[in-house]
Amino acid sequence: MKKSNSIIYLLSLTLLFFSSVSFAQQTCKLPAQATPEVTKRYIQCLDDQLNTAKQLQNTWIQKRKFELNKLEFETGNTQILQLFIKSIASNENYIKHSCQWRYSLKLPNALTAAITYKTCELSLVEQFTLDLKRPL
Repeated sequence: MKKSNSIIYLLSLTLLFFSSVSFAQQTCKLPAQATPEVTKRYIQCLDDQLNTAKQLQNTWIQKRKFELNKLEFETGNTQILQLFIKSIASNENYIKHSCQWRYSLKLPNALTAAITYKTCELSLVEQFTLDLKRPL
């Protein structure tokens, strides 16, 4: 059991390093008078950035789970990991609802609404990842 946890930890650190390197990708830009094709490419760029940001976040979540699991074992406090997992679920719910109301404000313009949702989600995922990076 201890050996498999060490392997998972090392794998998480490796993924974290490569995710951080790939995180420095292109910046998405939408010109003021964008054509529908340019807007579509912009949305695809946002999707790519969002996928990368979520991968990085998941790496940090796995790292924290490993650390908290270890702390639970050392201290005997069995609530630590459960509370962390609840906070992850609460954050996902917050992102969903926070971006949904922003999306609804931009309707009936579906393109503007989609861009609003994606930029909101990207911002909140990056914000939560920064929080996960803070030392325990």
